[in-house]
Amino acid sequence: MKSTHAVLLALLIAGSGCQKKEAAKTGPPPEFPTPVTAIAAVAEDVPVYLDEIGRTVAREMVTIQPQLTGRILEIGFQDGADVKAGDLLFKIDSRPFQAQLAAAEATLAQTKATLDLARLDFSRSEKLLAETAISQQDFDASKNAVAVGEARVKQNEAAVETARLNLEYCTVTSPIEGRAGQRLVDVGNIVEANQTSLLVIQRLDPIYADFTVTEKKLSSVQRQRAKGPLKVEITFADEAGPKFDGELTFLDNAVQERTGTVKLRATVPIRSAGSGPGAS
Repeated sequence: MKSTHAVLLALLIAGSGCQKKEAAKTGPPPEFPTPVTAIAAVAEDVPVYLDEIGRTVAREMVTIQPQLTGRILEIGFQDGADVKAGDLLFKIDSRPFQAQLAAAEATLAQTKATLDLARLDFSRSEKLLAETAISQQDFDASKNAVAVGEARVKQNEAAVETARLNLEYCTVTSPIEGRAGQRLVDVGNIVEANQTSLLVIQRLDPIYADFTVTEKKLSSVQRQRAKGPLKVEITFADEAGPKFDGELTFLDNAVQERTGTVKLRATVPIRSAGSGPGAS
């Protein structure tokens, strides 16, 4: 389940405005004319803010599950710790899978030896057939034995590769960089392949900020977005935290009938590790 924080968002839109500076007129007219400086009015784009309330959401959320069934022997992280891709999370008892790999390698070696013998017999059969010392049926049987042996070797090589993969799966590592939640299993627990949830990891940099605007404001947002990227500023609801700058990266293609609003999403980089409106 994604955890979120309420935030205040300001969508910055360029708008047209006009500024004019004039000399202040106070008091009675002077006895003698006073020199003044005239400044021409200048038309400039001024920022327009749309203030909305939204929430932050993790950009990625991964539920870690084992790819095989076994007993947890080791946990390599602390609850709530920041982890990097490839960091150790869990170790599953690898002894049964080491035994499976050894058995698969032995079977492969046996099959290769049988194939070598079949090839030797086939080579002899070719010479005997040329001398009409064996029948065509015996020659065909010898040739077929080689083909069968080659197929069995490929099958057993695949079994060895599967056993090696299972052995690798005994070490569970983080697929992304992010923040670990609370572990869902302890050392000694038996976990089942592709069923038991071990941990949830969320990527917190960058994060998403989801918010909505009313249908009346939609056309203005669309026009300004067509001119270029729109900036978004995020502030905590209590205004105690710093502001974070982001960019509008998603605008939904439909208006919600019940609320008359449109969903928008901003992508916000969090530059300081361990801080910011993360979905923790």
